[in-house]
Parts: sequence; C-alpha cells; structure tokens
Amino acid sequence: MTLSELTHEQRVGLVGLLEAVVMADKTVSEPEQDVLAGVVGAIGEEMFRTVLEEADRRFVDLDALKTFLAGIEEQPARNIIYGTVWQEALATPSVNHDESELLAWLAATWSIAT
Repeated sequence: MTLSELTHEQRVGLVGLLEAVVMADKTVSEPEQDVLAGVVGAIGEEMFRTVLEEADRRFVDLDALKTFLAGIEEQPARNIIYGTVWQEALATPSVNHDESELLAWLAATWSIAT
C-alpha cells in the first residue's frame, strides 16, 4: 500500500497524526519539511490542504485524535501511516517525550512491531 492508496478517512488520520508529531516540539525542521513534502507529493497539495483542514476541525485535542486513530482497522493502512509518521519523528535530532509517547501508544494500539 502507498500513501496515494489511503482512503480519505485514513488520510485525515495521517495528517492529524503528522500535525501532532510535528508540532510536539513547536518547530518544523528542514528534514521534517522534506517528509511533509513527500506526503504532499503523494496525495496532492489540494487533498493535503483539505484533509489538514478537516483534521483541524475534528481533532480538538489529542484524545479526539487517538479515538479516531483507534478506529482505523486496515493493517496495511496502519503500517504506511505509522511508517510515515515514524520517519517524520526521526527527521529531528531528538524525538521528544510527547512524540515517543504518542508513537508508543499507536504501535501498541495498532499491533505494530517496533
């Protein structure tokens, strides 16, 4: 599965999760920008903006995002979303506590071996 094959709902989850991870340290580094550019390239700039706006409306807090993510059931989609967000988290020199806690929760929830 590729990013372009994700459903609309899965894309909303991906972008909401990316936003949570990127903003965890309050900055967007150049390597993080590169990962985001790859996502935009895969799903298209217009689609990215659409799902970003939807994610901002739907995920008023981290609990809302977690509830939504727990509902994504297709394992190939989980794998591509987790892998993409993992790349984003590793794009900075150090993964902060909030990022690592969220990714650990997600790996456990989605049964992803880390």
